[in-house]
Amino acid sequence: MPENINIKLLVKRILSLLSIGYIGLMIFLAYSSLYYDIKITNKTSFVILEIFLGLLFGGTMLYTRKQILTSIAGIFGLLFYLPVVILYYSKENLILLIPLGIVSVLVFFFSGAGEGLKTILGTIYLLLYIICILVYYLYISIFAGSTVDVITHESISPSQNYRCYVLDITDTSEGTTKVIIEPNYGDIVYSNITFEEKGYKRVVYNIRKNNLNLIPEWSTSEKDGDILKINGEIRFRHTDAINEGEAYRYFTPDKRKLRFLN
Repeated sequence: MPENINIKLLVKRILSLLSIGYIGLMIFLAYSSLYYDIKITNKTSFVILEIFLGLLFGGTMLYTRKQILTSIAGIFGLLFYLPVVILYYSKENLILLIPLGIVSVLVFFFSGAGEGLKTILGTIYLLLYIICILVYYLYISIFAGSTVDVITHESISPSQNYRCYVLDITDTSEGTTKVIIEPNYGDIVYSNITFEEKGYKRVVYNIRKNNLNLIPEWSTSEKDGDILKINGEIRFRHTDAINEGEAYRYFTPDKRKLRFLN
């Protein structure tokens, strides 16, 4: 009997290592929510993968809930879920957020941590969620205002290194038309989901009027690389993006901004 107990304990300790994968996934999603948009490209494949991971991590962590690694991962999972649910919240992303939230809540409440600790942290997390959600949506309401943003045109540069899109913004006045450039090489692409880089967005055309039906024109040259023209005027050149001059280095790490500040 003691040998069976030791084997069972050893198996639980080994399986508890999977909780490192769970917390690693939560940290990755929390980080990506700050700098990337997500686009689910294959819903069927994504749902199958999500069910598999949910059963794998959820079932294993519930089985090994009293192990130290599992308890720590279960306690902190909800903390990393906070930026994910705030920044990725949309009708399209519920397919990701709901299952992820269910697993995070279950492994938190069924973890082997003491009930007193879970009660204290649960209360702190609840207040943190409420405060952060209110602050974020208050910020969005003040700075974003009541506008309707529609992408009317998208294109990629000849070298495939840059992408641009025309944003038609309708508000209570004349509206605004913006042309935005982003690097096209920073995305993280998987078979069923794509994380689209948004930290380097740069507005190269901004006029106080909408419904202009602009069509930016890409071209290329040996001297300047990719060139973007709007109404016959050059608004972007590849050489500007890599120029050592501070004013023209568009896509360097020091220019990267949080996605909701872009």
